[in-house]
Amino acid sequence: MKNKGFTLIELLAVVVILGILALITTPIIIGVIDKSRKNAFEETVKGLIRAVDIDNDRQGYKPTNYKVIDGELYDDKNKKVDTNGGSNENGVLSTNSDGEILVSVNNGRWCATKDFSSNKIEIADYTDSNCKLGNLKEEIEKDSGHIKKNVKVNGEIVNKVIGTKSEQTTMKNYVWYMGQLWQVLETNDTNNTIKLITAQSITSIAYGETSDYNSSWVKKWLNEVFYASLEGTELVKNTKFCLDKVNTSHESIVDIDPNEESRTILKVNSHTPISTCKNVINEKVGLMSFEDYVYSNKGNAPVYIGNSYLDDDDLEWTLTAYDDTHNWIQWFNTRTNSYITSNNDTFSTVKDRGHGIRPVISIDSSSIVKDGDGTKRNPYILLNEKKANIGSTISNVKVGDYIYLDESNNPNKFTEEYVARSVKYATTKDKVRYRVVKKNEDGTVKVERADILKNLPNNIAIKLGIYVPYYYKAGTNGCYYNSDTDYQMQDCENNNIFSISGNTGNYDYKNSINIGDYLNSSTNGFYNWYSEETKKMIKETQYDRFTGGNGKDYSNLNDNETGVYPSTTNDGKITAKVVLPSWGEMYTGNDLNYSYWYINRFSNSPYSQSYIVSFGNANGGVIGHNWLSVRPVVTLKSSVKIKSGEGTMTNPYSLSN
Repeated sequence: MKNKGFTLIELLAVVVILGILALITTPIIIGVIDKSRKNAFEETVKGLIRAVDIDNDRQGYKPTNYKVIDGELYDDKNKKVDTNGGSNENGVLSTNSDGEILVSVNNGRWCATKDFSSNKIEIADYTDSNCKLGNLKEEIEKDSGHIKKNVKVNGEIVNKVIGTKSEQTTMKNYVWYMGQLWQVLETNDTNNTIKLITAQSITSIAYGETSDYNSSWVKKWLNEVFYASLEGTELVKNTKFCLDKVNTSHESIVDIDPNEESRTILKVNSHTPISTCKNVINEKVGLMSFEDYVYSNKGNAPVYIGNSYLDDDDLEWTLTAYDDTHNWIQWFNTRTNSYITSNNDTFSTVKDRGHGIRPVISIDSSSIVKDGDGTKRNPYILLNEKKANIGSTISNVKVGDYIYLDESNNPNKFTEEYVARSVKYATTKDKVRYRVVKKNEDGTVKVERADILKNLPNNIAIKLGIYVPYYYKAGTNGCYYNSDTDYQMQDCENNNIFSISGNTGNYDYKNSINIGDYLNSSTNGFYNWYSEETKKMIKETQYDRFTGGNGKDYSNLNDNETGVYPSTTNDGKITAKVVLPSWGEMYTGNDLNYSYWYINRFSNSPYSQSYIVSFGNANGGVIGHNWLSVRPVVTLKSSVKIKSGEGTMTNPYSLSN
């Protein structure tokens, strides 16, 4: 008898049977694996909570919430719990103020809620009704009063966030992420992204040689300074930015700005919507376009006058060109309400003055919210927001984070402070908010006072206890430069009211009895507001004194540095404990309602000092101006440590030596 092999039909039957078995068993196996992973993670959560409970029983109190910072678990008294890292190979934990522990497991997300009365732990998918928080897209689109779906903007269908200026503090579209406060502009169902814009101007610089965004100084700044400073960008996706010009119907009007300067500008009455954008660039970061602005106002498209929620009382660049030398800007004036406008005068072409920069990015729409209610005072905080470890050095903070410094020796009344327009907090002198401006390679950190100085001594302040000239001689309109004597100051030495205790100051070399003297040297000056503990944190640092950046690339501000004063391009370097903000630096946009001095002399002028106007125009004025405020800047030593806090506006880091 011959051996007989399998027929083709028999082989096919076996394959079919195996396929059927695979279809039946694969879901079962996957389900078992997922259940095993979920159970393992549940045990991890239970273990973490048990560790907290055991420790807290010894302390005699029960926590109301847990939080995880860089994989370490803390209770609501900022007490670290030993949990062997707070995370394992099964996932990563985070928490919110309701006691929920949000967990991310192998691309699936669950939440674990501890019921303290029954000691019960419930694990559920984050979309389940048992979990209070979902992803950012869901949170934004729940606010039906401020979301308009299927709007065509920049030639693309999106779900647009809309609102009025009066609704800014109640709208729920604010997000705290990567050390920045953002507002949601729109959600996009096509590419599953959410477009964000910073809630305030980040800096103020001139636009460029021409109105072309691709070759602009603004684009360089956005990538080389702003985006380069961000930490935790894994959620950031490319954005399609439309550079098309727009056809408009507009009129020339004469406007009076807050400095009472008359200027002719173009006010838009209507435009032809962009059907298909022809000039598209894909970037990680950009600016709002003409249509981003006009379609965000009241939900009616197009609208140009009417107090948009994007109006922040600033002159702010868009990336949309009007012609070769002008760009459309968003401009809000309380006298004329808001409008989109082109700079149609020599006062504000693309090169002549700095205007506000509000970066725009897009992030993954599935980004999980772990805390906050979406308002300006209490923004949504994303699960991916990275926090510095308690006990680590200050070099671990992010640019944009808030910290507390102790000004308890301030002899003046001080009970509240602003951190942004319309956002102020009650405060005590031992907890004054500062914001991280820059992290240096040596581990030191440059920080800027969140609010300007108020209630200065009468012999310092000129107006309302706030405003001061940069240089001032009693009985005159101020000191001045004399070009006939090699740009030296005239009629200043030994006659300056800043010279409280007879010091000569150290801001501007030979002739420098000025703001620098009051901030650094005077016996009853600002530096002595700090507690002795805080003084130990501050490092006397060398700062560059380049001139202002009108008409030139921000990145070339340090060119022609000689280190010798005077120079029409650079005043060299100074060494000081306390300085002022610099032109083109982070957070010199204007996020406050006050105008304040920069440390830079104005562009190639021996007679003027640079400053930022309350509406975001970086400018220059005579050194005797008495309507500008003071915003101190210091550098903190690399050895300073983080004692507590989260780095947000509402919960800044507290520090220790």
